[in-house]
Amino acid sequence: MVHEIVIVGGGFGGARIAKILSKWSGGSRHHINITLIDKSRYHTFYPNLYEVATAHIPEIFGHLPLDFFNLKSSAVYPLEDIFLDDLNVSVLEGEVVGVDFKKNKVRLKNSPALSYDILVLAAGSETNYFNIAGMGQNALPLKVFFDALEVRNAIDEAFFRVPKNHIVKIAIGGGGFTGCELAGELIGYMKKLARVHGRPEYYGECMIIEAAENLLGGASPSLQKKAKARLEKLGVKFKFKSPIHGVEGQEVILENGSKIPYDVLVWTAGVKANDLTKSFFGVKLEKNSCVAADKTLRVLPYENVFGVGDITYCVDEATGKVLPMTASVAIREAKYVAENIKRIILKKPLINYKPHQAGFIIPLGGKYALLESHGIRLSGFLPWIVKQMITLHYWATLVGWIKAFRLWKSGLETYLEND
Repeated sequence: MVHEIVIVGGGFGGARIAKILSKWSGGSRHHINITLIDKSRYHTFYPNLYEVATAHIPEIFGHLPLDFFNLKSSAVYPLEDIFLDDLNVSVLEGEVVGVDFKKNKVRLKNSPALSYDILVLAAGSETNYFNIAGMGQNALPLKVFFDALEVRNAIDEAFFRVPKNHIVKIAIGGGGFTGCELAGELIGYMKKLARVHGRPEYYGECMIIEAAENLLGGASPSLQKKAKARLEKLGVKFKFKSPIHGVEGQEVILENGSKIPYDVLVWTAGVKANDLTKSFFGVKLEKNSCVAADKTLRVLPYENVFGVGDITYCVDEATGKVLPMTASVAIREAKYVAENIKRIILKKPLINYKPHQAGFIIPLGGKYALLESHGIRLSGFLPWIVKQMITLHYWATLVGWIKAFRLWKSGLETYLEND
């Protein structure tokens, strides 16, 4: 018997499930056919987007150098190449516009509907502007590869456009992990641009605007203090307890009425489930339009539909807290979903998902990072090395160690050259 498995989304959760199942043999009676649908055909490694957004790679006679392609391959990789040797996995470029859960069909924008026996919703998340007036029209997000390129180019253009006797002001909305990572690397990028455009390097300013009173909400006070100290040392400025009310022209308007001028505004303060969830009928949606899932990560009330990653609302019963929208959560959930798909096919009892607090590693400019995991707190070069090893291991799980090492090495060389 052939079981048709359809996975919507080729991100951390979707790609991982497809790769695990591609290696599984269900025996002579059970065969699986996997269709992975993604509208871009690329797998994005989001933790490296801040590197893309701050990479100074000058064009040579109008042509992009090899470093640019190395940089790109460190952040995005073709899904077809990931599954090149997996004969039971097909990658379909398409946009899902809805799901008929009762008829087991996935509706596509420009293609016939796909039938499934088991469906995995792994469509990820989108930038959440929280209905802040003018934010979506004026701010740059940092969610996909082309967002990172747009941020990089906008900052370069600001250094070219703004008069030399004026300070170039870069504002980052949100002091979470993405905002802090970007700010830490951005300072070095701005110094390079200042030299290229004939400016004093102190004529560039980077400010994080944060609604809370600390950076890195959800992290320990110790990690928050170290992150602030590191970024302050680099030259990053802060505006805490300053919720943004709106954006007009070249000014951020705070709730207290004060205004902060900017030349480039980057928004990193929120995500929500992919808007695809709004087209679902008969599925319960929770906060940020995420689909509700049970202990086995099945999307309620359907027994053959699973949710994984940012699109899924999942609560850690031990703490009562909602699991964060992070890559590590998606990867761990993928392992459980893949196992439960096997169990459905073999007609075995499903297993409950068990969250795992892996901790944090956050790079903050150059070869410096902060690590906090299981009571261990480290800062400096060693956590940065750990992060590189985790990145290498992740790629190896998708493309094998040889390809992974080449990808990792070429990207790392480009980053180090920038540093």
